[in-house]
Amino acid sequence: MMQWTAQLSNRLCLFACASTAGLAFATVAGQADDAEAPWPASDANLFNLVTVCAILLGLLTLLLLWRQRQLRNSSEQALLATQGRLRQLNSEHQQVREEERRRIGRDIHDDLGQHLLTLKMDLAMLQKNAHGAYPLLARQLALMVQNVDLSIASLRSVIDDLRPPALTQGLSAACGALLEEFSRVNDIGYDYALGDDDGAQAEAVAGPHDALLYRVLQETLANIARHAQATHIKVRLERPGADGAVHLDILDDGIGMPALPRQGGCGLAGMRERLAAADGTLEIASQAGGGTRIHLSLPLST
Repeated sequence: MMQWTAQLSNRLCLFACASTAGLAFATVAGQADDAEAPWPASDANLFNLVTVCAILLGLLTLLLLWRQRQLRNSSEQALLATQGRLRQLNSEHQQVREEERRRIGRDIHDDLGQHLLTLKMDLAMLQKNAHGAYPLLARQLALMVQNVDLSIASLRSVIDDLRPPALTQGLSAACGALLEEFSRVNDIGYDYALGDDDGAQAEAVAGPHDALLYRVLQETLANIARHAQATHIKVRLERPGADGAVHLDILDDGIGMPALPRQGGCGLAGMRERLAAADGTLEIASQAGGGTRIHLSLPLST
């Protein structure tokens, strides 16, 4: 809009200059042609007035053009200065964010990390003392130590803003290891399928959201272990179909959910919030004594 206005103003000024010059030239030429013929004094004064006005109008037009050029140059310089300032402010904002993230990371590491490390040492000492007299207790303490190790690794992942440590080997391997550990600890069988794709293709498809998929599966398995009383689960990861989305299905043969809470528990609410942030959806189908099915849909375009 501003560029169109500037072009229109330039054209009007040029038109005024041309009109003024033409009027002045016509006036002078008329006076030269009729120099031999005596003009009345009133007509001569009128021609002189018109000539002066035309010259003044031309000078005013040239002054306006010069002023407009100055304003345009100053506007361009101001725009460049503003853009530079915005870039500087953005850089400073990024630096402040990085400093704040590092500060929060140090606080978490020094506080929560120290508590977890102390807990691990206490559990290791209890495990050592109970190893001979209470072998079952020693094994349970060993599992608790492993869980603390996983918590410490997850804490480091949060501090460093990295993906879960288990995903270093890929989503398929991470989910397989998670299901294997889940089955061993809770004595629940499982079937894990990648749909029509093999592992490599599944990794390529789920790569942009593998951390989210892993976290949802992790939270769902925790809910199954606490509430479902299931003996077997099925997990299926499907490649994108016609809707261009990745689908994750988790089914169990437990007691189901007789009455789903309106807002869901903390785990369900957290999963829904994470998926909503990525334009995904979470559907839960359950009936008393008939198990529960959780279906996750996550578009790859987000």
